[in-house]
Amino acid sequence: MASKNPLLPSKDQCFALTDEQCRKIQDILDPDGMRLQKGWELAYQPELIRLYMTGMSFPQIESTMTPRLTWSYKTYSNRFRDWFFPLNPAQRDNKIIELYALVSESISSNQIAAAPTIQSRGVAPIRPIQPQPRQPLPPLPQLPQNSTPLGQEFLQTFDQMQQNDRNRNANIEFDRNSIATIETISTNSTWISSGAASIFSHPDYSSHRDSIATTNSSVVSLASQYSYHQPKTAPLPPLPQPKPVKPPRHDPHAGLWNGILRVIPCGQDHSMLDAFDAFERCSVCGFTLWHALMVHARSMELGNFVTAMELLGNVKKDDFAGNSPVHFLMVAGVAMDYFAQLVQRSDTTDRKIFGTNQNVFGQNPLHVLNPQDLKGNLFYFLEWFKPRRTPPGLLLTQRDMYGRTPLHALLQHPLPRHLYPEILKVFPFFEHQLRSLDTAGRSTVQMMNHASLKLRSESEADYQKIQDGITDIKQLLAESGEAEVQKYGFNDIARGAKGESWFGFFECRICGQTNAHSNSYVDQMNCACAHGRDRNAPDETGLTPAHAIVTKERSNANRAHETAAQTEELFQILIPQTDVTLREALHVLDPEGNTLVYNIAIRGFDGLLKYVLELETPARRVAMVNSCTKGADGTEKSVYVSVVDKLRELNDRIRINRYTEDRRIKEFLVEKGHRLQRCKHILVNAGAVPNPSITVSLYP
Repeated sequence: MASKNPLLPSKDQCFALTDEQCRKIQDILDPDGMRLQKGWELAYQPELIRLYMTGMSFPQIESTMTPRLTWSYKTYSNRFRDWFFPLNPAQRDNKIIELYALVSESISSNQIAAAPTIQSRGVAPIRPIQPQPRQPLPPLPQLPQNSTPLGQEFLQTFDQMQQNDRNRNANIEFDRNSIATIETISTNSTWISSGAASIFSHPDYSSHRDSIATTNSSVVSLASQYSYHQPKTAPLPPLPQPKPVKPPRHDPHAGLWNGILRVIPCGQDHSMLDAFDAFERCSVCGFTLWHALMVHARSMELGNFVTAMELLGNVKKDDFAGNSPVHFLMVAGVAMDYFAQLVQRSDTTDRKIFGTNQNVFGQNPLHVLNPQDLKGNLFYFLEWFKPRRTPPGLLLTQRDMYGRTPLHALLQHPLPRHLYPEILKVFPFFEHQLRSLDTAGRSTVQMMNHASLKLRSESEADYQKIQDGITDIKQLLAESGEAEVQKYGFNDIARGAKGESWFGFFECRICGQTNAHSNSYVDQMNCACAHGRDRNAPDETGLTPAHAIVTKERSNANRAHETAAQTEELFQILIPQTDVTLREALHVLDPEGNTLVYNIAIRGFDGLLKYVLELETPARRVAMVNSCTKGADGTEKSVYVSVVDKLRELNDRIRINRYTEDRRIKEFLVEKGHRLQRCKHILVNAGAVPNPSITVSLYP
């Protein structure tokens, strides 16, 4: 049974909501007052909202309100739908958390700082006063004379970055009232090692766990660095300080590192293990010494980090979810120097160290990036990743299993306000990404708001940074001139849209031409492909085009239902066998948390199931056919068991006379039964088992 989300308010907190707060909840969900049945049981609406906020099921709400009200639970469900309350359990929990946070806090809108204008393609100007010298940046670590091309390219990129910073500093004058932000003065940490025994015997190696850290900050008086020509009594803005080092957090039951990186849930907390401990690889999640070194890197001196990598040797690089060491280093929130050393190590020994692959949850390294120590280098860091995969920019647009891109993930971190224009320019089609939704139907702004509310208890400043980012993103989208969230495309076609036809003329809503092609689904799909429509973007309900093709029914011109062969043809147009970059769409979930293989198999699309499995490697195939989904009763079922249940249900229907009296219905049911049997055999041949272990169901 799934554990309750700790962010959900308690029942006592929900019952303590006032009538005014309940009305405010309605206003938040329906600011324009467009909801249906607004006057239904008006006197009881606040109490019904309190019951909804507690997470009660609708039968429980019916029982609680009886005998005061005599409506059925279906009526209550319909009313909450009319009032724009989500009914899906996962979406409902998220909405309860968001609504409670909004109504329980009384933060006036005038506390939000005025936003500097973000231009779609530029950076807001900075008002100069007088050019001043700048404290030099610390040098990047020196690489050996025989540095490899990849390592040299990485360091050359950031050498150029430093030169650009110096040139810009010579031409930009500082104004403490402008949008320019004073950068953090770098600090150099010196570690005094003890003589404690370590797993490493290298003479130059010291353990950060058995040492005393002393930080030598190069903090000097602002007056000696900058000449502001301001009155001495004028207060100076405080220097932003580096965030304190926090130990890594591993949730072994949810399968999360630092709340971002997804791993296989193993039930054992590995956060206390590091590269100084001699431990065996975890038999469930695959955690090794490499991963321990990466997640603890921020608390280590750079020299110790480099020495440790040299001593790890042949230790396994990837965990069982397909996470490489760079995935774990990304969540640690380290500075640029650590990545430079990891790139060099990867190029000279094993490219798996700096693998840019997606894990089984669809996360590439940029999905899990914690940018806290990159600061102004973030722009150049993202630029370096652009050409790493073909086509350039692929790593910046890939989606994880929840339909989120690296841009969605990055914007959920607190960032300095002046960085937003530069960062957005790095991402291909950033305006489209900002308008894209996840599989829960949430927009970028909703994701950012949810992230800021989670951070608020830890840091009001971080909360405000994300809120400022929300203001800027909203302004940018409002100025872009595109009011609609998504253009007509694959999702509409998959739902049976035929475009606009009249008197023998068909005007395509994709290419805008009249009678350039027919209004058939195949022709519309080909047109959408030719015009670059997004093949993996969830719609407002959270369905991707791949899931919509499989789950939605379409009819032919003669009103007959689309055949399984026609469905397979549409899917092959959407995800052709020749384009490996589109295979991420095979692993995105639907809004209910079901996999694509599950949705295909239980509907008896045997030809399509075979096609989809052949697109992936044999090892990944095993994970796909052994995925599990939660049923209506809350228990998990494998794909194989779900297909067997569908077969049993179909056989029961065939035995019922009212279905078999009509010969056509009987033939349809029998044919579907044959297709389900073929799906079952395909699953078994691909390695499916009735009750897979968690390692089998996720190992890539």
